Amino acid sequence: MTPRDVFEELRFVWELMSADVLFLIPFAQRKGSWRRGILGVLFFSALSLAFLPIRKWIDVHSEFASIIICCWFIPLTLLIMLYSRFCFQLTTCDAIYICIAGYAAQHMVYTIVHEVLILRLWPALSEHLALYVLLSALACILIYYVLYRLFAEKLRQCRGQLTEDTPGHIVVYIACLAALMFCTYGYQHLFLFDQRIAMLSALLDILTCVMVLGIQHTSVQMILYSREQAEIQQMLHDGERNYALSKELVEVVNRSVHDLKYTLDALKTEEGEARQQLIHETEKSIHQYQQLVHTDNEALNTILTEKSLLCDKRDIRFTCSLDDVNLDLLSLTDLYTLLGNAIECVSQISDPKKRVISLTIQRHNDIISIQTNNFYQGEIQFQSGLPCTTKEDSTRHGYGLKSIRYLAEKYGGSMCVSTQNHVFILQIMLPVQKCVQP
Repeated sequence: MTPRDVFEELRFVWELMSADVLFLIPFAQRKGSWRRGILGVLFFSALSLAFLPIRKWIDVHSEFASIIICCWFIPLTLLIMLYSRFCFQLTTCDAIYICIAGYAAQHMVYTIVHEVLILRLWPALSEHLALYVLLSALACILIYYVLYRLFAEKLRQCRGQLTEDTPGHIVVYIACLAALMFCTYGYQHLFLFDQRIAMLSALLDILTCVMVLGIQHTSVQMILYSREQAEIQQMLHDGERNYALSKELVEVVNRSVHDLKYTLDALKTEEGEARQQLIHETEKSIHQYQQLVHTDNEALNTILTEKSLLCDKRDIRFTCSLDDVNLDLLSLTDLYTLLGNAIECVSQISDPKKRVISLTIQRHNDIISIQTNNFYQGEIQFQSGLPCTTKEDSTRHGYGLKSIRYLAEKYGGSMCVSTQNHVFILQIMLPVQKCVQP
């Protein structure tokens, strides 16, 4: 048993567990301390070394040594997958997903270093163990770093779960893992069986791993996209419910103001300085309410009144400039969503002079422009045309602007956001001829 034999046996465990951790860290929550992981590395390292004498015996006494040795790595891979479930909070499907991605990453490193570099291009390297270990480590670091950059943010956004454990999902994931292992071991056997196609089989091996990792990455993106659409639809549904509540609130306020005017008329006939003061303050409040924007669009009246009252409650100055624009062709709930985004941001501003929101609705030829301007604090970074959130839970933020963009595109228009002198500008452009209910 040489040091090289020991390294060759241990490298699979170390590389595979490192690859699994690469995907697990940004994705799943740990169940315990890092001691579990260290104990796992020690256990599987000892298990691999225990197999080394058996492997030597198989090499001498069996003509199917390569096949038997390959089969040894299958239960070892599955055991590491089960241990990942023990150390992290994972569903069965997600554990298999991590196993597939980790195994593909590890096998790609193994093929490049061992099969291509050692067996074909530089056989003498195996005699220089320190350099061999160093190159293996560098290959792992380089490939794993690239994969981490590709997967980490997407996996982090999944919030600890990709797929629910249904029989159908489990069968599909197991079939994918089995297909991956069959292809990689098949190409590996061809590499050793026929030297004439060795490099071709190695290339197919690497391409298979790249293809599987690409499928894994695409599946995460599809899961996130479907969740995003579900969130947007839920926000639209909530907007419909909020609009109904806002309309009811405005109607109550209208009735109250109407009744209060008659009450004031009666109070004016009474005498007393305190009563006159009360009358003056009440008339002032009524006058403030009457300054709200009133248009021919009932839905727009409801939305603007509700937003004005909310801004007044939060000490935000709300200004509105409206052209004679017909927005009746937009659905009520869509209009509510399009106009209701800036209040939360302004509420966080401490300077009273900057607690301002302005709304402008204009028509330029066949284009309706809806624009909101408001001050903001701090700095705003943009990603994919939208501002990055400053909230702690970034995975659950940003759907407000995404839903507005979705609605703008729904009516054949567009949405853009920008900043200028610490003013956040949201502009929605809607073509008049396409502003019809889809």
